[in-house]
Amino acid sequence: MNILAIDTSTMISTVTISDGVEIIGDFNVNQQKTHSESLVPMIETLLNLLGMKVGDIDKFVISKGPGSFTGLRIGMTIAKTLAQATGKDLIAISTLLALANNSSSARLKVPMIDARGNRVYAAVYDENFNEVIKEDLYTIDDFASRVNDLGRDVELIGTLNEKYEDKFDKAMSLPLNFNNSIGRSLVKIAIEEDFPKKELYEIVPNYLRASQAERELAKNDKKDGNKGR
Repeated sequence: MNILAIDTSTMISTVTISDGVEIIGDFNVNQQKTHSESLVPMIETLLNLLGMKVGDIDKFVISKGPGSFTGLRIGMTIAKTLAQATGKDLIAISTLLALANNSSSARLKVPMIDARGNRVYAAVYDENFNEVIKEDLYTIDDFASRVNDLGRDVELIGTLNEKYEDKFDKAMSLPLNFNNSIGRSLVKIAIEEDFPKKELYEIVPNYLRASQAERELAKNDKKDGNKGR
């Protein structure tokens, strides 16, 4: 069972390939190029290095967000295209759940992704990866307060650890090698969990909030409505 996982929910482009037993290829690039420029060449290069073709992949996995609007759209589009072209299944998995799976301790797991403006996409999971605090968009102060109210030891997972660690009462940060390796955890979840088959049109990014364009449109519609009064 060959699995190819893609993550473009942050600034890092990730392609990971597994044979269903172990990780056989992992490609992570944090650069100034957009995902649209880097992702397809990364997939082609990794497949070539492994002596594989896209038709050798049995299942595709995509991180569905939350995260970068543009990144999520690009990753989802490419993953759907590959799944459609090969006739293989596509699984969509929460980016925050994948980040949480970078930890195997008994502490509560606190994955966070930057949403800018002192806001984070975040959640809290227990040792069995059940949601303790739901995946959502929070101000960092509100989220930290909710986590502190739990009174539990927690692990912060993600690239925001150093920036926000002092806001949490009983927190430790995972080291840097665990904070952006999302592809490997996508593969882990895809192997361990049973996912019902979904049609490609049913699989969509989880933005958790309206895009900038949608917010501007709503703002303009509100202004126009007020003018008509």
